[in-house]
Amino acid sequence: MKTLTCLLLIASVNTAFGQHKFALSIQLAPICTHTNLKAIFPFADPATQSPNTEFSAVSNGLSYLVGVTARYAFSPKLSVGTGIWATHSATGKTNYVQNGFASSIRYKYNHPFTNLYKIPLIINYQSSTKRLSPYFSAGATFDLRGTSYVDLSGNGELIPIKVGKAVVITPLLGVGMTYNLSDHISLIVQPTIQYNIDSHPSYSYYHYYQLSLQNQLMYKF
Repeated sequence: MKTLTCLLLIASVNTAFGQHKFALSIQLAPICTHTNLKAIFPFADPATQSPNTEFSAVSNGLSYLVGVTARYAFSPKLSVGTGIWATHSATGKTNYVQNGFASSIRYKYNHPFTNLYKIPLIINYQSSTKRLSPYFSAGATFDLRGTSYVDLSGNGELIPIKVGKAVVITPLLGVGMTYNLSDHISLIVQPTIQYNIDSHPSYSYYHYYQLSLQNQLMYKF
């Protein structure tokens, strides 16, 4: 009788966990971006009589992200997730120096189709199965090249352009908390950082990172 009771208990636990192997979440995140770069181009600058043009820039911007992520749980603590995220730039400022002459540009992204898309592949780990638990994530996003709309002629006409590689892989790390609102619904709040490790041989240096606060509402089934 004791053996039968233990088997029934194990079966019920496995069944309950089996119902929660899959999860779907929607998420929203504000993003702060930072870029710092320098390049020397073999073009003469008539203003300074220099045979080369030295250009450096520091940019800071604010974006937001909306996305959908599907998750598969290997165990109550370990899972893997993927989905599609869309980011949209809101505002930004660039301070640049060209051969000793400094200037700055402030800009807003008002065009509705300037979204950039990311495909995440992330491993998640929560340290306990309690209602409130630390939540860790590590992985990368596959950043798809987007279209920018730029007023090249100065007459207000926006021209679509594409710059850079078709896909850029950007590592991601996140540390936050997960809270179970019910047996099926969880809320995850997680600060994350992404850093661009792609090579930029035409620059003397190139640093780009983004900080975000991921907010996920997850349904487990």
